[in-house]
Amino acid sequence: MINLPKVSYRHYLSQIPIPVREKTQKWAPTVAAIFLVTFFVIFAIKPTIATIAELLAEIKAREELNQQLDNKISQIFAAQSLYNQVYDRLYLLDQALPTNSEFTRFSQTFEGGRLEAGLDLNTLNYSSIVLTEKKNSKAPARENQEFKFSTGLEGYYPNLKNFLEDLFNQRRIIYVNSLKISQGKTNQEQEKADNLPLAITIDGKTFYLNSE
Repeated sequence: MINLPKVSYRHYLSQIPIPVREKTQKWAPTVAAIFLVTFFVIFAIKPTIATIAELLAEIKAREELNQQLDNKISQIFAAQSLYNQVYDRLYLLDQALPTNSEFTRFSQTFEGGRLEAGLDLNTLNYSSIVLTEKKNSKAPARENQEFKFSTGLEGYYPNLKNFLEDLFNQRRIIYVNSLKISQGKTNQEQEKADNLPLAITIDGKTFYLNSE
């Protein structure tokens, strides 16, 4: 076995030509600087850039959210302005579509109009109405309620005209399904007169909100 002499690394460095060693020593700081810059870009500047990008995206999202909030606030102010304009007339909506059936008031108004017009009542019918009902928070919400009515009246044309005008001019919403007019009962004296009685039959309904 042959033992080779141990040679120091300095021996190998001494074998490099002097011009090459000088160039290497000259470019060493530059290479080291490039290495350091690359290191900072990868391990220090890159996370900072990512953080800045996230912050910019968050700022943009917040600006969009603020714009949406400004639009909502503008809409609320506009709605409040419109509400203030019609506030004094909101009671008309309650009269047009009450929160409950208000059957008593409707029937009294209907009968009062008939008596004021001087008409004879032949028939008057109402559909079934739930006047009182226990509230149940678990029950599903119902649609608007309604009750129907039908009546047969008899009188002269001017009286019928006044009654119908009063009925149709009520603030409460009333829907007339049918209106039939026919000649009323006459006697011999009425048959000789020009003004003959008329009979009308009205089928209709009115509405109210669910009070629950």
